[in-house]
Amino acid sequence: MNVTVEQTRVSLQKTLDEGRSAQVRNRLGQFATPGQLARDVVRCGLKFVGPDVSIRFLDPAFGTGSFYSALLEAEPSLSAAAGFEIDSHYGVPALELWRKSGLQLTLSDFTKAAPPAPKEAFNFIICNPPYVRHHHISKEEKERLQRLIPEFTGARIRGLAGLYCYFMLLAHRWMAPDAIARWFVPS
Repeated sequence: MNVTVEQTRVSLQKTLDEGRSAQVRNRLGQFATPGQLARDVVRCGLKFVGPDVSIRFLDPAFGTGSFYSALLEAEPSLSAAAGFEIDSHYGVPALELWRKSGLQLTLSDFTKAAPPAPKEAFNFIICNPPYVRHHHISKEEKERLQRLIPEFTGARIRGLAGLYCYFMLLAHRWMAPDAIARWFVPS
């Protein structure tokens, strides 16, 4: 592990969180994953990956990259790494932090992104999705998301679902066969 990068990431996370009120972060569903928890989740997920499998990693709600940092520390065979971050407050500093690492970090809304071609699908998805409560999602946005879900999964989702539910379901179209996905959800 490059301790310097993780220490820098933790310090950056603290500074960025302090730059936003807890009320704003709550409304946006932003709750950072502690580094040790990220390491535990990554290690647990890697137990399900075969020894000769090259990891294609995706984090659809990247933040500053606690899971990516933990994955780099675990040192698996990594052939691709990608993430999405909708909030430039976190995304722009994360781009700078990880710019030399090979990560493809996209500053946009994961739910609006086109999935990759099947041969470019991801086999290791770990995410602490945004816990935006349903009453903080506009009617138009809920309708857009509700139209997408049956198209890709065949499932229907109620209007009372939080944003994390949409993230988990929409991620299916990004997953390779036999992919491993680990999600932090509030229940």
